[in-house]
Amino acid sequence: MDQVQSIIRIFQGLVLIHEKLNEQALAKQTVVTKGEIPALEKLMKEETVLVKQLQKLEITRRNVVEQWLQEKGLVKENVTMHELIDLFPAEHKKELHELEEKLVAEIEKLKQQNELNQQLIEESLRFVNMSLGAMYPQKEFGNYRRPDQRSEHDDDFEAGGPSIFDSKA
Repeated sequence: MDQVQSIIRIFQGLVLIHEKLNEQALAKQTVVTKGEIPALEKLMKEETVLVKQLQKLEITRRNVVEQWLQEKGLVKENVTMHELIDLFPAEHKKELHELEEKLVAEIEKLKQQNELNQQLIEESLRFVNMSLGAMYPQKEFGNYRRPDQRSEHDDDFEAGGPSIFDSKA
């Protein structure tokens, strides 16, 4: 297989992994909404595997593209996919352009889904904090307590003791 076909296969792999990451992100939304923590942990482990695959594929892409560019006598660093398409033979440009569009769409979809999941997680945390606050209320208000209860500040003021206000006025 020549390098052009290798590059095309790599981009197909990038699209496929991003599609799988999008499936994971949608599944995470459902799991977060239902509050299923063990299922969320499982999804996150699976997602980690996909991210590692993506990283390896990206390194491979970078190396293959660099090698292909050197063989063509071109010296470019960090070449974008759009720039790369212009350098490909005409018979491969359409396929690469379609792959570029799919990849960009999948990345954008993943970004939006991850933002939504982040908001759901933050909302869940607020709910948990509110629930904990309701279960373990803050200190009592200092201006009122039931007459039969004592507090740590009872020594500061004793009922029936001398008052700074003249109540006979």
